[in-house]
Amino acid sequence: MPTQPDRLHPLPIALGPVHNETLGSYLHRLAVANNRPAGFLARLLGPLPPEFSPLSNTTAGGTPHSPERVATLSGRTTSQLARALPALADSLNPRGGPGRRTEHLVSRPCHCCTARRSPTASVAITLSPAHLHLCSRHQLWTRSTHDIPLGVLPEVIEAQRRLDQLARRHRQIRQALDMARKIVEDWSASGMPIDLGKEWTDRLDRIEALAVSEKVSADDRSHLAAFPETVVLTHLILDPPTTALDLKELYLATTAELSRRFARIYTTLGTQDPLYRRFCLYCERDFREVPG
Repeated sequence: MPTQPDRLHPLPIALGPVHNETLGSYLHRLAVANNRPAGFLARLLGPLPPEFSPLSNTTAGGTPHSPERVATLSGRTTSQLARALPALADSLNPRGGPGRRTEHLVSRPCHCCTARRSPTASVAITLSPAHLHLCSRHQLWTRSTHDIPLGVLPEVIEAQRRLDQLARRHRQIRQALDMARKIVEDWSASGMPIDLGKEWTDRLDRIEALAVSEKVSADDRSHLAAFPETVVLTHLILDPPTTALDLKELYLATTAELSRRFARIYTTLGTQDPLYRRFCLYCERDFREVPG
């Protein structure tokens, strides 16, 4: 095993990283392009991490020479790689730490973006902002195992634009999105206080008419169908319609605003409503203590 970076040589096929790609993903793509085992490349950097896979995104167990070795193998400089590979950037600047990406999730670019950078790879694993659900350039939904064309769902593209605007104003976007999605899921499971069935059924019909639909799980299809309404709810969670601390007043003001935005009656369910249990109670405990 080499102990110095200069004992390595660039691999025959140079491969650039995708922006915010995981280190494991990049090493796997580099290995596939050069017909080598990914584990072999990883061991050149140090002891092979447990459960090494494209999802791996750590340099733990590596050596001080590891960044230079990756750079040598790829035929690029460490600074070039660090701009795209967060794990490598963290190892070069440990004081920066990974905390600045707490609002990022393990995700993937769409197949068009992947093919442009890596024709031999079927997928690249990246860290992407928690609010980003689609590729706006190619209009493809990427929050499922397979890309879903959004040409038949323009309202989803518009909802992502609104979510982008919210993300620029609020740091708690991931927290609010998770809460909104859980409320929508609870509504679907326990009875809808507001009738959104027509919109969801219509979108599901359009999704299921696509050839890729058979490869996508029912949960992913439902998430996509409810996305525009989830974004509306996320907006209300981040910007409540009242600053009142009284839970009943907050709940009634929020249901009234939902009725206005969706142009239909919201049947108030009181303390059993997921909106009350997940949002209003949480708002009382914690939400107002955290600046947006």
